[in-house]
Parts: sequence; C-alpha cells; structure tokens
Amino acid sequence: MNEEVLRLEQHSDRRPRLLIVTTVATTLASILRSQPNFLAQYYDVHLACSHGNAFATVAANEGVPVHAVSMVRGINPVADVVSVLRMVFLIWKLKPDAVHSYTPKAGLVAMLASWLCFVPLRIHTFTGLIFPTARGKRRKVLMWVDRLICYCASHIIPESSGVRRDLQEGKITRKPLRIIGHGNVAGIDVERFCVAHDDVASEAAALRSKLKVQDDDFVFAFVGRLNRDKGITELLAAFSALPLNARLVLVGALDASQPISESALREIEKSHRISWVGSQVDVRPVLQLADVLVLPSYREGFPNVVLEAGAMQLPVIATDISGSNEAITEEFNGWLVPVQDVDLLEHAMLRAMKAPQLELREMGKRARARVVERFERKSHLIRLRAYYNSILTIKD
Repeated sequence: MNEEVLRLEQHSDRRPRLLIVTTVATTLASILRSQPNFLAQYYDVHLACSHGNAFATVAANEGVPVHAVSMVRGINPVADVVSVLRMVFLIWKLKPDAVHSYTPKAGLVAMLASWLCFVPLRIHTFTGLIFPTARGKRRKVLMWVDRLICYCASHIIPESSGVRRDLQEGKITRKPLRIIGHGNVAGIDVERFCVAHDDVASEAAALRSKLKVQDDDFVFAFVGRLNRDKGITELLAAFSALPLNARLVLVGALDASQPISESALREIEKSHRISWVGSQVDVRPVLQLADVLVLPSYREGFPNVVLEAGAMQLPVIATDISGSNEAITEEFNGWLVPVQDVDLLEHAMLRAMKAPQLELREMGKRARARVVERFERKSHLIRLRAYYNSILTIKD
C-alpha cells in the first residue's frame, strides 16, 4: 500500500491523531514526562501503556487520554498475543493517523497491531537493544523480534548512533534510520537539573548528614536499576580497591528480571562505605551530593542519567558504549572505560579521586555546557514536532 496515499492531506481541518505507546506508565511519568502535554498543543494525543502505579500520575500530568493495555516484559507468547489483540481493538476505536512506540515490548505490540490495522504512520524508537549482549537462542529470538518490529514500522528512530550501528550490523533492517538531533528520546530539563536550586541543596545536605558522609569523603553515585547488565559486579570490585575515604551511593531498585548475585547484594548491605537508598523520585539531591557519577553498563540506548548528571555539573565515568560515548569525551567531561574491565574502571575512579577539585569543577562546567547545547529538552521537543510534521506532510 502506498504510504504517500495514506498520509494526511495538508488542508485537513482536524488535528492529526497521535497514539504514543510505552510498555509501562513509569516511562511516561519519568523519561517522557511533559512530552505528550507539549505535543497536545499541535496534535490530538492519546497514550497507551500497562496499568500500574504511575498510571493515574500520567493522566494528571499530561492532560491527555491514557488507555490501559496490559503488556508484560520479557518473552511471553500467550500474553503478547492478548496484548496485540487489545491494542488492535484500541487502534480500531481511535483510528490514529500515527502510532509511536517506545521500549521493546511496546514496539512489538504497537507496531504489529498498527500494521494489522493499516495505520498510515507507524513509528518506533529503539531506546536500547538487548540482542548485542545476549547469547545463544535468546539472542536469535531477540533479533527476530527486532526484525519484526522494523518490518511492521514505517519509520524507525534509533536513540543513538550506536543503536543505529547495531541495527545495521545485525542486519535487523534496511529501512532508513533517522536520529532526532544528537540523540536521546526526551532531552533534559536544564532548568530543573541545575545546582542553583536551594531546596535541592538543602536536601543534599540532609542526605549527607543521614548517610554520615564526612567532609574529606569522595562520593561516587550510581543511578539505575540494580541488575547484572548495569555492571554492578564490576563497580563493586573496583570500588573495594579504592582508598577508605571513597563512598558509593547506589540509587535504584533491585531488578528481579536480571538480579545481581547474592554475594553482590550481601556486599552492598554489609559495607559501611556503600549506601543503597533504593529508588528515588528525585535523583537531584544524590547528584548534588556526589563528586562523580559512575555508570559501568554493558549496554544502553542513550542513558538519561549521564545527561542529568552533566546538567548538574557532575563529571561521569562510564563504559564506552552507545549513548554514553556520544555524551562523554575523555577528560573533557568525564572518562570512558571498556565494558567489564575492573582494572581500568578502578583506575578511572582513582584518577577522579586524585584530580584537583578545580579540575573536577571545570569538567562539570563543560559537562553542563554540552548538555545545554545538544540535549536541552525544549530544543528536543521542537525537533520532535518538526519530525512529526515532516512525515505527516504538515508545514509549520
């Protein structure tokens, strides 16, 4: 079927209807927060996600209709078929002009359902690929799923250059792959992520007191789910070799789908130098407390926390992977180390501890300047709207 025929007429007197789909409501409540509300100024926006704790929050925050379509993470053929059928029913009822999905399971469900319903524009954003680090049959299944998503999608957006490269080298699709701006799916609210907020400074001071952080302590922060692919094992091994004034603050919930080892969990709980504060609604106090952010992940799409830390003038130590290596330049605003290399991770953390405070502050200033220049949220939203208008054949 010819897509050009299916595109909206430029002189239509109604606003294009856009259905945005994520697997869980948390994605809309956190990473994509305020994006639907902005887009609703120009399009008839609807949201779809699984019903969960953040579902009501999303509806209140965004001011657009939110539809519950149950989707489960992981491979579950029976549940996935049910999800696709429910999505088909929703799409048939809404008759959207475009469906845009984020996250892997939402992509599978939404792209297949919208393809079955002949939706003119079917957009999927790959926020991170799992297959590059998977092995055996699981890798083959994941690649097959990504190929199916790409087959059903009319437009594909990789979150980063690394994701685009993996899609091409894995021969997942031959369709055009267009990155919006410099990458990332949401941009950063640089007015919110800023060290100038007095309330954040006071919360950081209270947290410092609660965790008994001393003036001569050097604080490393980790923000993310506690699972194997986040490099927690390597982080703990590298941290254990650092001087006694090194402190580590872990922010994030334990991930039951890929949990860290029992020994790693015991080490976190028993060490007086490690503070695990769990999941936090607002990570800014931790970032303001810290001297350096550490993210030793095996894989990412384009990690938001690297940009949030940069906006808070915090240097970052990260693994040399997609997204992170597109935001960080060695010794300009942080350090990059190979994946799963404990020795070089330890060396980078020790370098940060030995660096003069003036040098760290300058790196932090450069980090914020880069985020403001390339990843500021308002600019991203303008680019996203221009992208939609280009494929909807709408002129500004």
